[in-house]
Amino acid sequence: MSAMAKTIGLILLMVMALATPAAPAPPQRVLKVAYADDVVSFDPDNAFLLYGLEALRVMYQGLVQYEPGTTRVTGWLAQSWSVSPDARTYTFRLHDGARFHDGSPVTAAAVMAYFQRRATPTLALSYFLDNVASMSAPDRLTFVIRLRSPQSTFLDRLASPWGPKVIGPGALVGHAGGDLGGSWLNEHEDGCGPYRLTEFSRGYRYVLTRDPDYWGPRPYFDRIEIDIVPSISQQMLMVRRGDLDVMMNGYPFDQLAHLPPDLRATGFDDLGEEMALVNPWHSLKDRKLRWAVLTALNPAGWLADDFDGYATQARSLYPKAMIDAPRPVVFPGDLAAARRIVAAHGPVHLQIGYGAEEGATQQRTAELLVSALARIGISATVMSMPTDQEPGLRDFPQRAPDLWLARNYPDAAHPGTQADVFFETGAPLNLFNYSNPSVDRLIGAAGQITDRAARDRAYLAISDALFADIAFIPLADIKDVIVYRADLTDLGTRPALPWGVDYATIRRR
Repeated sequence: MSAMAKTIGLILLMVMALATPAAPAPPQRVLKVAYADDVVSFDPDNAFLLYGLEALRVMYQGLVQYEPGTTRVTGWLAQSWSVSPDARTYTFRLHDGARFHDGSPVTAAAVMAYFQRRATPTLALSYFLDNVASMSAPDRLTFVIRLRSPQSTFLDRLASPWGPKVIGPGALVGHAGGDLGGSWLNEHEDGCGPYRLTEFSRGYRYVLTRDPDYWGPRPYFDRIEIDIVPSISQQMLMVRRGDLDVMMNGYPFDQLAHLPPDLRATGFDDLGEEMALVNPWHSLKDRKLRWAVLTALNPAGWLADDFDGYATQARSLYPKAMIDAPRPVVFPGDLAAARRIVAAHGPVHLQIGYGAEEGATQQRTAELLVSALARIGISATVMSMPTDQEPGLRDFPQRAPDLWLARNYPDAAHPGTQADVFFETGAPLNLFNYSNPSVDRLIGAAGQITDRAARDRAYLAISDALFADIAFIPLADIKDVIVYRADLTDLGTRPALPWGVDYATIRRR
């Protein structure tokens, strides 16, 4: 072949190669979810998130976490830990090889620097570490926490969805500013989780993108797209037509039996038990009248009408997922005696309140309680108020509702966090200033017990005392229900507000 022919042949081959289209890039795997309200902040130390917890846990990681589908504590950044005989010193051994999104390694020194930030009193969630006396990093992968006194809730606090999530020096040093990085962390992140925050459009949309350098197992989805969709009806329409893959809460109980074949629903025992707080400073000063009200509110008379099989009568003042008591609490059953007490007392009108953000389920529950009270001759009305105004009820109990419906979540799955939130004198959601020194002593003693069975018996005794005082009325264990595409699996659900999926484990079949 002549040189000319060879040259022409090479040119033709090059032209053909250039004309051949490149293989298309594989389509991105995208998970689409929605939140009913905006994310307040992505700072894991300074915002008690209601929406955004699922995003937070895949951007950041803590020392320990709850196992999927349970309330058992397991390792996360810590591959193991030990507790000293006096139950005051916790020694955590970190995984080797983890890196922050800024590229720096996760070391014990970096973890300690973060924990010192979390303990700063000006941060909203600093109280999670209020019993910490000291911290140290004796070597590159060993982190030690020393407590002031034994605290059986400590590991649960660390595993809590609001518990400490380690932030890297890219934020705490590179963007520290004058507020420990707080301003920057509202809309950015520097964690060591499997996803990075790559789009922040407040009030509209957030996007998480898989971190190619993540130290752990590779997630299935490349992107998580989170839209803000306040309307539950709109979310229902979107998930039914395929515009959402997961609807994590709010799907009406009475419609779950009629899901289309390409959707599934899974229920989980909730950490937010439905209870009624009794206001003894207004219409219910008379204990006999409170007994009559207790008789009427027996959930056996109304529960099935509210939750369509997704709730059971409460067994104690702790959610079933926290303590599965051997039997439900026993309500008085003499309605005739309750009617006589009300008749002798004269006209009784009560007001039932609940937090507006609790939605249609709380409203329906309140309406059913109105009907239950009418059976013994008590008239009642229902009111709602913004949930963030609940703590203010304690300042003016004489003008507050007579019964307050609460489905508030404790900080973690330990019964001590329930007692700390509701029952102790001065607790933040002890809305009607209930105070019983003997109950406070029982709570203090129970908090020192590390054996789980003995601990649960101690906290159930506290529940019995509170119920006998007719101060707090346990009503129902209500399941959280997640609706999702039928081709999704490995949801990795964990207790949060409500139970949420794990974006790092969920995948398509």
